[in-house]
This record gives sequence, structure tokens and C-alpha cells, in this order.
Amino acid sequence: MSIWWWVPVLLVLVVWLSMRGGRLKRGLGRLVEHKLGGYRHEVEPTDQALPREVGGAAPRVAVLGGGLAGIGAASVLGERGIEVTLFERNAYLGGKIGAWNVPVGNGEQTVEHGFHAFFRQYYNLNGFLDRLGVRKDFRAIEDYVILHSDLKPQSYGNVDTVPALNIVDLGRRGFYRWRDVIPKRTRERLDAFVRFDMERTYEAYDAIPFGRFCEEADLPPELRLSFRTFARAFFSDEADLSTADVLRAFHFYYLSHDHGLLYDYPAGDYETTLLAPIRAHLEAHGVEIRLSSPVSEIERGEGKRFRIGREEYDWVVLAADIPGMQSIIENSAWMLEVDPDFVGKMLALRTSSGYAVWRIWVDRDVRAGLPTFINVDRERVLDSVTLYHRVTDEASAWVEINGGAVLELHSYALPRDINSDGEIRRVFMEELNHYFPELEGLVVSDEVLQVRRDFPAFAPGQHALRPSPEVSVQGLLLAGDWVRLPYPMTHMEAAYVSGVLCANVVFRKLGLREEPISTVAPRGLLAPKRANAARPALQMQ
Repeated sequence: MSIWWWVPVLLVLVVWLSMRGGRLKRGLGRLVEHKLGGYRHEVEPTDQALPREVGGAAPRVAVLGGGLAGIGAASVLGERGIEVTLFERNAYLGGKIGAWNVPVGNGEQTVEHGFHAFFRQYYNLNGFLDRLGVRKDFRAIEDYVILHSDLKPQSYGNVDTVPALNIVDLGRRGFYRWRDVIPKRTRERLDAFVRFDMERTYEAYDAIPFGRFCEEADLPPELRLSFRTFARAFFSDEADLSTADVLRAFHFYYLSHDHGLLYDYPAGDYETTLLAPIRAHLEAHGVEIRLSSPVSEIERGEGKRFRIGREEYDWVVLAADIPGMQSIIENSAWMLEVDPDFVGKMLALRTSSGYAVWRIWVDRDVRAGLPTFINVDRERVLDSVTLYHRVTDEASAWVEINGGAVLELHSYALPRDINSDGEIRRVFMEELNHYFPELEGLVVSDEVLQVRRDFPAFAPGQHALRPSPEVSVQGLLLAGDWVRLPYPMTHMEAAYVSGVLCANVVFRKLGLREEPISTVAPRGLLAPKRANAARPALQMQ
């Protein structure tokens, strides 16, 4: 039966439970957790009887790309005594969480790509950061708020975090009315969110653009705003976004655990709080880090080995972004001979239309009462604003001396008709003034604009092209936020886990104990039952 028939009943129940106290409500939460099989599942169990570290001569692994995927592979491999060389084309480590210095006034400040959200269900990435001791200095966001021109602001900060109850709580807070979700066509489509199943969901919904799904569902304006804002976190517009990918992400972020939408963020610049500890950890475990070292091709070495430059390796983990990966594969002509179908699929993968991050040092601050991270309903460009002077000491110190604020404006999916940096700045400023009229006429003293096109396109049909970490080219492993995983993960957690899965392939070949991997509940609350499946295969078909 549809969960939406039960919305008015559950709504009354939640209100009654709130009045009676928390004990009964906690009991209902335990029932939901039991139905999901728990909020945290170990999906890559380890055999404790196997050795943990390699004995004898250590095999050599080249990791191409120093983002979270490459860091995940290199750290786990290095911890087990395997000889790892990490190649990174940039002068800094981290990929999309990288950081570098820029001139500001008479000094310098650190900028990043703008990825701030470390959600609490990033079990594997957070576990790695906990081992390094860096998350102890993270802060929790104050609220998750969306501003809209015509609707009242939406706040998720105090929404119930128990799956199903959080849906009902949204209705209690006015995000929708129960009569808006009872019509048959709305109810049937919304049921897909609580019936998530990796295989069935992609079979049924991958070809459907999310914009069309929302139109057919006839969603009320408030609920459509929530979905529209959530969908843009994939750096795509609704018309070029797979409904299956949105269902997977909604399950991962909201309907499979009891953490809610709140997240934590590093209280400081990424070089100090993240990258320096990560680099120290890698080096302490023997990983050789080569920055400013782009790799243009992978050559065949002796036997089944690979050659990069003048050095040979037993395995290569290709952990670049999509453009970097495609360039390397195109230049490695021998791969076409080994498996032309694999090469064709890799070259057919797309990136999103592009995203922009504009950091500006300005002479005034926004009005009081707003949280540090603010989402807005985009008119053309602006998706969110970060009050960055609340995040890092150096930005805060700049404001103490100069007054004003340090703001970071984000556009997750740039319109294709906005092509120049000047036009991006102009529209950013127009929409900033629209949502924050108190900033009208502000003076920008320094600024850094980043326009990037390296995020994967989660467009209809792309899922079938995505490779698993282990592919048909023996010894070549793939990692990144564009790789297909058998678990409902996305964004930074998916990137990191893809690297760990590559390491596990190496461990299996060497007879070593594999690294454990955890995930949220793998299937939705009302997903049809299926027979117990064997461990998901990682070999690309």
C-alpha cells in the first residue's frame, strides 16, 4: 500500500506522540529502523583469517589523480605495505576539495572549490577522517534553509530525522498538504522514493528526465521547490537529470538513516584542516606524492605490467575526473585493441554543463538571523550563498580589519547561454541583490571566480555507460564520482569508496584481508522484498 494514504493518519500520530512524550515516538523509530534492516550496513565484510599486510616484495600501484577517489585508494593501499605512487596534475592535493592561495589585499588567503558538506552518513569517508583526527574540529551547520521569491523560507533544521516520520513532519510544517499528495498520479510517483531498489529503480526510471517526472507527479509548489533545489546538487538542471539518480540520492541523503539533512563542515581552510593531515598520513605510510605531475597516457610494460614514464607498475588506479580519464584513455591506443566497447563507453561519458564558485570580499554583510549556508531558488545562476567569514579564521580576520563580509556564491548548473565570466559575475550580483536587498550597491574589493566543467553528468542513459571499479582491462582499476557503485552512495562518499573498492580488488588478488565498507540501508522502506543476493559483482559487464 502507498505510504501517502497513511500521511494524514501518521500526521495525527506524530502530533499525538509529541504531546505524550518521546518514548512511544522512539519506539516507532525503532520499528522503522528494523524495517530498513538498520541504518548502517556492512556490505564489504572482512575475513579476519587473511593477512592484513603484504609479505615479501611489495607490488607497485600507480594512482592517477589526487582527489578523494585517489586518496581513498592510495591511503588504504599504503596502509597495507603496498608501494604506491600518487600522480596529481595540480600543484595541490585534493581534487574537488583542493585548496590554494590567492592574493587578497596586501596578503594571501586560501580558496577551495566550494564543497563544504560532509554529511553524517558518509560513514566511510568520515571514518577515514576520524582516523586522522580532523573531524573533531568540524562544526555542525545551524540550519538547512531555502529562500524563495514567492514562498516562505523552508527550514529543515528541526525536521524529524526518522525515515517516513520526516516525510510526515514536512507536511506538518507546511511543505505540502496531505490532500496534495493523495491524487493517484502524484501518489504513485512519490512512492518511488520509498520503494528505492538499485536494480529496479534504474530499470524503471533512468531514462526519465527528473523535470518530466515532477510534471507528471503534479507536485504542489512547496514540494516542487524542495525537489528542484535538491536536484541541482547534481550540478544539472531537471531536464538533463536522470530520475533514477535523484531517487538514489534522495534515499541516500534522507530516507535511509536518522541523520537528517544537516551536515558538518571544516572550521577552517581546507589546506590546514584537511589536506595537510591527509598528506602527512599518506607520506607516513610510504605513499610517494607527485604534485604538478600530469599523466598523458598509460603504456604497456613487461608482461602484464603498465608503464608510466620510465617506471613500471603492477596495477594502475585511474582516479582522474572524466575529462582527464578520457584524455588518458584516448592517448593509450592499445586499450582500443584490448576492448573497444569499454573505450567507447568511457569516451561517451559526459560532464555537466559546468558550475561556478565566486568568492568575493565585500564592504557589507547580509542581514542578521541567517545561517552560514543559505540555499536559494535559482532564477538563472545563483543556487547558494556561504557566509565565508564565519567559516575560516583568515576570512574572519579580514572582516575584523576591513569590515564587511566574505561571501561565496555558487551556481551548481550554469545555463548554456551564459558563456563569459563577465556575464556570470553580472547575473550572480543581480540575483544576490534580489535575495539580499541589503547588499545593493556593495563594493567588491577582491574576488576569485572559478568556472569548472569536471562534474559528471547524471543525465538519462549515462548510468548504463558507467564502469565499475574493476574493468575488462586486466590490472586497470577506475575510481571517481563518475564510477558506478553497487551501493546507494553519491558525491564525496561515492568518490572515496570507489577508491577503497579499487584497493579491495588488489587485496583479493594478493590474498589479503579486504577493507570493510559500510553503507546506509541499501533499499527503501517499502521496497518489494527480494531473495538474498550474493555479494554485488564489481566486474563491468
